[in-house]
Amino acid sequence: MEKVVHFPKLPVEFLMRPSSNNIRDVLIKTIPSASKPEIKRILESVYGCEVEKVRTLNMRGKKKMRGGRLIARPDYKKAYVTLKNPSSFSPDMNPIHLVKEEKNK
Repeated sequence: MEKVVHFPKLPVEFLMRPSSNNIRDVLIKTIPSASKPEIKRILESVYGCEVEKVRTLNMRGKKKMRGGRLIARPDYKKAYVTLKNPSSFSPDMNPIHLVKEEKNK
């Protein structure tokens, strides 16, 4: 299951199984310039999770030759986040409605 959350400068994509009960470790895909404190702040402020630690890994996008041209996917960063307390995430964990409510205020 993939959910994409777009913040002003930090898009986050959760990579999880559909049955997400009592999760302690979360895998997140984001832009390469995202830092550990930014990822932690976003998870704590939007989702209300207490984050214990964040580990990051820079990944290069796949490159393919198509018709003599090199086609490349963009680079990204993986973040392995460990939560202090196991949480369960619902399938509608996309907080876009929260961002829209803030804009309307």
